[in-house]
Amino acid sequence: MSETSANIPKEVIIAPNERVLMVLERHYVSYVTIATIGLIIIWFITAGLSLAAPPEYGWVVFPIQVFAFLFLPVLVYGLGYFYVKGHRYVITNERIIMFRKFIGILMRTVTHDKITDIIVNQGPIGRLVNYGRVSPITAGMIMPMGAAIFSISGVKNPYEVRDAIAKLVKEFKPKGAEG
Repeated sequence: MSETSANIPKEVIIAPNERVLMVLERHYVSYVTIATIGLIIIWFITAGLSLAAPPEYGWVVFPIQVFAFLFLPVLVYGLGYFYVKGHRYVITNERIIMFRKFIGILMRTVTHDKITDIIVNQGPIGRLVNYGRVSPITAGMIMPMGAAIFSISGVKNPYEVRDAIAKLVKEFKPKGAEG
């Protein structure tokens, strides 16, 4: 967790009255876990097809094996690094900004007064390495896709992030609600 504005993407505009409280980045291990499972499945399928193919199709099987076992992992892990580095989550005293930049740009914002619940999701590897997904839920959000689209994915110390957001939600009072 960083509190510097140096990590805020240039596309994210912070209002003069806003204070940046946290700038979070996605943890690379969160991507590697999913990528490795996918590669293992592809390797098993490739190996199974190679064993089932007749010997006269060796000229087809060998290039597929070279691609699956040598080039595909480099491609998946290399592009994955840049994919993960494009994730920034900015938490201010007013709102949460989710920013993802890879081939295109996805930026979503939710103000603290719209948050009704906060979900933390940690898989077994995430529990070991202490990363997870924090999903601020708003009224009218369709589950589970809504939580996946607006989620703070693969961040370190997800329970600390949840607690910080919960504290902001609790402290935030909509204008006109006092009285």
